[in-house]
Amino acid sequence: MSRDLNMKVNVLPVYTYNFLKVNDSTIDAADINIDSLVGPEVKDLPDGVVLKRGVSFEEAGEVFRANKEKILFTTGVPGGPNGDTSLRDEEQAVRTGMGIDVDKLFIEAGAKTDIFTVDEGKKVERPVILRFDMENGKGMLASQVIHARKDSEVTVIMDYSSQDAGAVGFLGVSTRILAEEGARVNLVKTQLLGNQYIHFDDIGGACFENGAIRLISLELGAFKAWNGCYINLAGKQSDFTSDTGYYCAGEDNLDINFVADHRGKKTNALLQFKGVLMGNAQKTLRFTIDFKNGSAGSVGDEQEDTLLLSEDVVNRTMPIILCQEEDVDGRHGATIGQLGEDILFYMQTRGIDEDEAKRIMIKARLDSVARLIPDEELMQRVQYFIQNIA
Repeated sequence: MSRDLNMKVNVLPVYTYNFLKVNDSTIDAADINIDSLVGPEVKDLPDGVVLKRGVSFEEAGEVFRANKEKILFTTGVPGGPNGDTSLRDEEQAVRTGMGIDVDKLFIEAGAKTDIFTVDEGKKVERPVILRFDMENGKGMLASQVIHARKDSEVTVIMDYSSQDAGAVGFLGVSTRILAEEGARVNLVKTQLLGNQYIHFDDIGGACFENGAIRLISLELGAFKAWNGCYINLAGKQSDFTSDTGYYCAGEDNLDINFVADHRGKKTNALLQFKGVLMGNAQKTLRFTIDFKNGSAGSVGDEQEDTLLLSEDVVNRTMPIILCQEEDVDGRHGATIGQLGEDILFYMQTRGIDEDEAKRIMIKARLDSVARLIPDEELMQRVQYFIQNIA
């Protein structure tokens, strides 16, 4: 099946000035080949996890629609910020970082969803591992729902890779998460696709009281990539923590949109990004902490640390805090810089030339995220990939 893609994605929660050209992004691609409409099979499903394969995308969203009032908890105070874009995605079963156009693509294409349900009270010891071994010239749409019932815990690892470093292809993924009261979902995504791949990864989720979502993601391959994540902290003391690493070189283009939507009291969000840009690469990062009315006592922190190794890169960073509540603690910041002359001089005095110094800095920055991967084999493979990309 071949499709033309024309999608508006990664829309900011609140529009800013149009001339900045960061309000949203567009996926515009012709003759995209899609060979598969379902994700890879899990070879060894751990005890405590029930898998239902081949569910329609709309039907798989029923667990979110059934809990919509709980997810979209509000104190009833009217009004929203100027330029609010939430109505655009109101038909989604659960709001995602990339938005409604991704849902429409999955529905129109007839893509199927794998639903992973974790038994109540079950702490699943082994991770659920999905390996996307993409072949040159192939394309796939894959969707998952991860439903962690009350007081359960699960780790899901999704490994996107292709054997050929120059592989051409397409991979679009949608992952939706529900963490019930006291439940914890640890989600790991590593993207090591060929450097001619087009890729998007859309995440949406909700946490009830004392629920938690922990995300570790690495965007290291692909020619054009879009990444979105929207987590609704609906319950009291719910938590969202994310660590994202990225590397863009040559003519690569990476576009990211993360939102932590605080609704419950004493919720917590920590969004951290570490990346490297080289050559003529372009990267746009939108990350938003949104304190809704009723989120008293909540804390949100968003930070980025970017290393620029070329004068020709284009780096756009938009840290945003929205606030309807007085008793909250919100922090944001971005550290963007080049390889300093002092560091370079120090390394040269020890026999390390500029190219090697760059490789050391790239490895150090990305390794700090790779070391968080809770699977030894995958962590080593990612570290090997990092060693060979510079």
